[in-house]
Amino acid sequence: MARDTSLDQLLEDVALAGTIRVVAGDAVSGHLCGITEDSRIVEPGFLFIARSGFDHDGADHIEDAIDRGATAILALPEVASRVPPPVIGLAADDPGSAGGELALLWNGRPDRSLDLVGVTGTNGKTTVATLVRQILDRTLGRTGLLGTVEIHDGRSTKPARLTTPGRVALAGILGDMVDRSCRAAVMEVSSHALDQGRTAGLDFRVAVFTNLSGDHLDYHGSMERYGAAKASLFAGLRNDATAIVNLEDEAAGVMLGRCLANRIGIAPASFECDAVSEIAVVRHAVIDRSFDGMTLAITTPEGVRHEISVPLVGEHNAFNVTAAVTVAVALGASWEAALEVLPAIQAPRGRLQPVHQTIDDIRVFVDYAHTDDALVNVLAGVRPTVPPGADLLVVFGAGGDRDRSKRPRMMKAALEGADRVVVTSDNPRTENPAAIVAEIVSEATKAELERTICEVDRRTAIASTIAGAGPGDVLIIAGKGHEDYQIIGVDRVHFDDVEEAGAALARRRGRVGS
Repeated sequence: MARDTSLDQLLEDVALAGTIRVVAGDAVSGHLCGITEDSRIVEPGFLFIARSGFDHDGADHIEDAIDRGATAILALPEVASRVPPPVIGLAADDPGSAGGELALLWNGRPDRSLDLVGVTGTNGKTTVATLVRQILDRTLGRTGLLGTVEIHDGRSTKPARLTTPGRVALAGILGDMVDRSCRAAVMEVSSHALDQGRTAGLDFRVAVFTNLSGDHLDYHGSMERYGAAKASLFAGLRNDATAIVNLEDEAAGVMLGRCLANRIGIAPASFECDAVSEIAVVRHAVIDRSFDGMTLAITTPEGVRHEISVPLVGEHNAFNVTAAVTVAVALGASWEAALEVLPAIQAPRGRLQPVHQTIDDIRVFVDYAHTDDALVNVLAGVRPTVPPGADLLVVFGAGGDRDRSKRPRMMKAALEGADRVVVTSDNPRTENPAAIVAEIVSEATKAELERTICEVDRRTAIASTIAGAGPGDVLIIAGKGHEDYQIIGVDRVHFDDVEEAGAALARRRGRVGS
């Protein structure tokens, strides 16, 4: 359906008889040129969906939407019936769900024209999704991406605001991808999005599970509920879809518990468990590694072994790469074609992103790792490349107004994985940054604190760590990755770890060369 139509035709075609009712005005007179849940972007001819959110109630913004020229308002019955003429009032018991269906229809049901790939998990979503887009783009055709870092509509990119947009915005983005001749779309699917039904009704051809570790417990309340939210993605797959899971993660069984799709496990070459004998397994092994990448062996379920060079650093990326290749094969690419792309792939911004130059005597990487499990993986992945006699250093913090339970766990992960630890501020939001740092180190022993520095100011922490590093040392600056800001109070202040590290390296370079 064209994205410019009469309201009565849209309501007739949506086949939601009784779900959406006209309770004010005349739908025949309504002509739509846009649908949104954000009153700030309403233009004349728009339908505004006044749904209840976690922080705001859309009903509070109806007047603003009408002032901006809204043709119609979709709201709860008691609210919609009070919409003043000539604006059309549409009533639904669940405006958010009904509005999402309307948005998909108005955008021509783009989810049915695209091979949809959903990637969920605590860590690794961005890397896997980014790699999938690159591989599919080069093997099967133009592919879009919705992720934490960016939205790629098949031709151009723009920064992302949420890992997974709301249903209305999501329908519009998918519609743009179809307009730009995309064959497929890969999206990161967050636990919040699954719990809030943002992807409800979407028909995923492939779903990927990366891992499950402690995060977002301030929202979900328990690991069981957190895991159940992610498992709902797999429970919703059709029989002819494909589920790809990390067999090393204990939650793999939870993901597959109610899944009726074809199942493929990803595991290291030496890994064994009961599930290995029940499903197809793709295996991976790192043969060689350096600061420039690794040589990876991937063995297909049929036992065919392939060796390929991959320009990604870190052992954890062995899974990410293997999962991405397996997605392409599940959608119809040959193993040979998918693997052939790997030497040219690029990691997403802020995921073990190198900041150093070849002339530098230390190595510095910026990474988004902001959970204890992510820190474990990143530090363990880089450790084998640290030169003998050199140290592995980490600078990290923890976000304010977020899951506080992970703070001591992150400190434990940093102490176990690194030789020296610098604890600093992340996005403190409305919390006291010094109090967050104190909570991070609260369970550390006296001996552990002897190899720990607490520096609340992130700029100073990065600069002093780089200045004080010894030749050959490797530094991971963790927590913010691609973010180019700090949230202090309610304000976003420009701050980019890559910029700060680059400037500090330049100063060090000048001193070393003088």
